[in-house]
Amino acid sequence: MKAIIVSLKFNPGHFSHLIANYKLFESLNYKSYLFVNPSFDKMDVDDSYDKIYDLNSFNKGDLKVAVFWFPSLNNILAIIKLRFFLKAKVIYVYHEPFDSIKSYSKSGFGILKIIKICLINLVSIVIVFFSNDIILPSITSLGLYKKKYKKVNNNYTMIPLLFDDEGNDFIKKENKKYISYIGTVAADHAFDKFVDFAVKAMTYDWFPGCQFLIATSSIIPQIEKDKIKQFVSNGKIFVQEGGAMSNCEINNFFETSVLVWNAYNRSMQSGVLPKAFMFGTPVIILKKNENEFMQNKITGLLIDDNNDVFEIKVAVEYILSRKDFFFVNCRAKFKETFYYKNKINVFKELIE
Repeated sequence: MKAIIVSLKFNPGHFSHLIANYKLFESLNYKSYLFVNPSFDKMDVDDSYDKIYDLNSFNKGDLKVAVFWFPSLNNILAIIKLRFFLKAKVIYVYHEPFDSIKSYSKSGFGILKIIKICLINLVSIVIVFFSNDIILPSITSLGLYKKKYKKVNNNYTMIPLLFDDEGNDFIKKENKKYISYIGTVAADHAFDKFVDFAVKAMTYDWFPGCQFLIATSSIIPQIEKDKIKQFVSNGKIFVQEGGAMSNCEINNFFETSVLVWNAYNRSMQSGVLPKAFMFGTPVIILKKNENEFMQNKITGLLIDDNNDVFEIKVAVEYILSRKDFFFVNCRAKFKETFYYKNKINVFKELIE
């Protein structure tokens, strides 16, 4: 039996999901293939995973199942070919169903970004329609799906985002020194508020022994670059920006972080949260975005206002005073909830 894992739009943060899904099918005795944007190739530095670049490589009946991760206009023709000509079962992991224009506007998105989100939603509706089954990764995304998409496709289930375990229980906690922002610079991720907090903390040396970190494939806006310029020069903040990082580099940033910013203006199911937990790293989250995956004072801290630097300061101090406690709990939560080996039977039922 053969399976393909599909992601035709490149995003370095998605690579871990693809590999976990690849390995999950291998565990079920499938021959797995990646059918992905070629830009993902540089992330597979050891060429460890078999890839195909043309669906004509398969004949009718060759493939049992295809799992699509994340929306792309190119998905539509691929899904039609896979389902109706190659007779494969098509599953779509619908990470973020459309919320509302009001929600996106309140999160800080401008009109052009909102128009883009609306267009992506139209693509997703077509993908949902042509797929056999839909996977929603959180209670929030499941609720939105039931409200807006159930009539388009009534075959859906909830399975959290999948990851392989690239961390371990013996990570040197003394190497954890970064208070980190890892991921895309976006209005709804409140990057500007993270920078404002970091500048305040570095100016008054609130956390001796810690440094700040920004690791993103995005280009940092000039206004934030100007704010952190002097601190980059004196080594109080390390910045990696403007290019795709290898999976190894991304993992190293999570491993050496003592906590990771997840205090987004809005969040459905952040891939940053489970990746942080993988490396025993707690997160800071806004109370309004509280979810089933994060336990306050167990795997992170909830805050009321991501614009209140003093509230954030107290949360960081709480985490720093209990590093070992958070490490153990975050690792346990990752393995229980996001580790692909604990979802094998759920997937087996879905594809049979």
